Amino acid sequence: MHVAVVDEQEASLAGFTQILRRIAEIEPICFKKATEALHWLGGVDPIFIVINSTIADMAGVDFLRRMRLLPNRDVTPVIFTTANRDDRDLRRSAFDLNVYAYLEKPINPSEFLVHAMRIVDAARERADLHARLREVSMRGPVDRAAPDPTSTNASAPPAQTQTTPVTEAASMIDIMLQVAALHDRTIIDHQDLASKIATALGRELKLTPDELATLGEAARIYDIGKVGIPQRILEARQPATSADRVTIDTHPDAGARLLAGIENPVIRAARIIAQTHHERFDGSGYPRKLRGSQIPIMGRIVAVADALAALIRPRGDRAAHTLAQAMTLVEQGSGTAYDPTVVTAVRGALSEISRVVHEAQQGDAQAS
Repeated sequence: MHVAVVDEQEASLAGFTQILRRIAEIEPICFKKATEALHWLGGVDPIFIVINSTIADMAGVDFLRRMRLLPNRDVTPVIFTTANRDDRDLRRSAFDLNVYAYLEKPINPSEFLVHAMRIVDAARERADLHARLREVSMRGPVDRAAPDPTSTNASAPPAQTQTTPVTEAASMIDIMLQVAALHDRTIIDHQDLASKIATALGRELKLTPDELATLGEAARIYDIGKVGIPQRILEARQPATSADRVTIDTHPDAGARLLAGIENPVIRAARIIAQTHHERFDGSGYPRKLRGSQIPIMGRIVAVADALAALIRPRGDRAAHTLAQAMTLVEQGSGTAYDPTVVTAVRGALSEISRVVHEAQQGDAQAS
């Protein structure tokens, strides 16, 4: 597994190489010139990239901007380094270009190694997950609606299941959810409720049957990036600290990276939703500060569904809201946090939303 290191200083290249070779199966590839690195990146897919703010023939931010335009490099993890301490404009520019970490020189080797190991561990988990997904694709879709053995027709031969992008994706998503459940079962329950609310909103917004089927499955996995957030943060009983908030805010891009490279239209939709469900209608969201119609419609729908699903459940630092209270809070964000058209659809879909919320709350009560 390759790691590209782009830095004009020979000492820095040697230092990063020494640290990276402590990680099994990692081979650092060093570049002093941005043009050479960009050419190499056009044909090789590294685990991550280390970029310094100054390179021999280009500013680090300019290199990063050009690299993000290369095929499949929009979510490649980047550790950005700089000797320009306390340069807020540089920091902002780097994070606008989706860097994984921003480190000031002199680099703390332990801090750098921790970031590197997290990226490598995530890449290995993703490779393992994709291998399991390929196995499922070769076996065919899982029939999640198996006949009731007590039925009078139980002896009848099972009907042939037609493989479609949605059924194929459902099998993949089931495996991802099994993995996510090992980290935090509440992520699964939250996504399930948000998916049902999103489907109700999509129906009210007159999405086509194919679009509704895609949305319903894709929204079951949109928060998968949270498996990379430490359990102590997810279960915190106090509002998140600024440092923990930075960690939390990485989950849209983490989810997009996890879902990258799977050639299925539903999984591609899930990736888009994962990356855009925390964008805000007024452009103040994250990770890319998209606004209005720049945010894909499924991302705008799931943003509202995610908020409703989160508000009606208790969290470590607050009690649960009623559905009426949750709707009021969402309506207050119409035009700023949320698409006004989607917010209006909440009232139109209220009967279906009330039903799925009630079922979820009953399930929570039985589980407790």
